Amino acid sequence: MRFGIISDIHGNLLALESVLEALDAEGIDRLICLGDVVGYGPDPIECLDLVFDRDAVMVIGNHEEAMLRPEIAKSFRDVAREAIEWTSRRMRALRPDLIERIEQLPGMIYLESDLMLVHDSPVPGGRRYLVNEAAAGPAFRGVDTSICLVGHTHLPGCFRHRGDDEEGMVESRSGSPRASVELETGARYILNPGSVGQPRDGDPRAAYAILDLDDHEISWRRAGYDIPAAQARTLASGLPARAAP
Repeated sequence: MRFGIISDIHGNLLALESVLEALDAEGIDRLICLGDVVGYGPDPIECLDLVFDRDAVMVIGNHEEAMLRPEIAKSFRDVAREAIEWTSRRMRALRPDLIERIEQLPGMIYLESDLMLVHDSPVPGGRRYLVNEAAAGPAFRGVDTSICLVGHTHLPGCFRHRGDDEEGMVESRSGSPRASVELETGARYILNPGSVGQPRDGDPRAAYAILDLDDHEISWRRAGYDIPAAQARTLASGLPARAAP
């Protein structure tokens, strides 16, 4: 089984279309989305339609939750809060059916025999950014499968846990373009595909990953797209300029 893994699209339709075209060429069996399809970008409705039309396995992200619960948005940075408020107004006016679908999204999914999906951290509680080994070590307490897929940080990467100590023997590896990691039997992994719509690792191209359960391997990819056009769409929508990719 080969999964295409995407996360943090953030309303960037041009980036999402580029990634989906690349995944179609790869011949994946199923699409997994780790949340935050909305927020920042000008095309949340179109992005949600594309993801739902693909019958993606999807968990809810914190930006989707912020549309449902305005008190969450109050804790966002100014640009993120303004963007999610814009998104919420637009979606409730034009596509309330999508709000209903978002309300049905789970916070965690178990898939296949040994795969768990969450947006930010497998440990229940507050939002966590698993950006380094110090943060990933405690997060393995919540990983009761061999593979946990997360998004949220906008950074592609891999954390591997070995041994019995829940916070020990954690190693990390960057998910650089075209990089692949063989998934070892007996180890546990937290894997992040990076962000489709708002990468934060210095590479502006859309990030995604392919997880091959038969070959026990994850590979990271980048897809180029028309970034100036995406920026222009954001500015033309009335969203804050800082929300542009």
